[in-house]
Amino acid sequence: MNDVLAMCSNLPEIRLAKGERLIEEAVRTDRLYVLKCGAFEVVRSGIRVVLISEPGAFLGEISAVLGSAPTASVVAAQDSTVHVVDDASASVQRWPELTYAIAQVLAQRLSAVTAYLVDIKRQYADSNTHLALMDQVLAKVIAMHPSATKPGSERSDVPDY
Repeated sequence: MNDVLAMCSNLPEIRLAKGERLIEEAVRTDRLYVLKCGAFEVVRSGIRVVLISEPGAFLGEISAVLGSAPTASVVAAQDSTVHVVDDASASVQRWPELTYAIAQVLAQRLSAVTAYLVDIKRQYADSNTHLALMDQVLAKVIAMHPSATKPGSERSDVPDY
């Protein structure tokens, strides 16, 4: 991630105090952030998903790549500083080094999630629970076409995010 910090060193910075919101779920700003120092909690639908504290980590990268509103809020877990990439959707199209760095992060996440789903499938393959359907979930994730995806849930009793 230090390569990312070096690449972004000339970009503007924002300092946030603990508890300040950097990104608000579902509110589009077309900004991408790179963590310089500090830590942020990612919160989706009121549920804390992860704490991000590694310098050089991206915040808002999914929205930048998809050109969509954020799928989660990002709140400073401590006093923090980020670099700001304005006009993020256009930046990821015209800045190949940035795009490649984001693609690497997203590919690593997909690999980890796929490994997790395979593990669940192995554990529950012979059960009669919904977890036994992991082969169908994996097939859909692997074959997913960008134009066919929308954030949210296919279930009517779960709100879109």
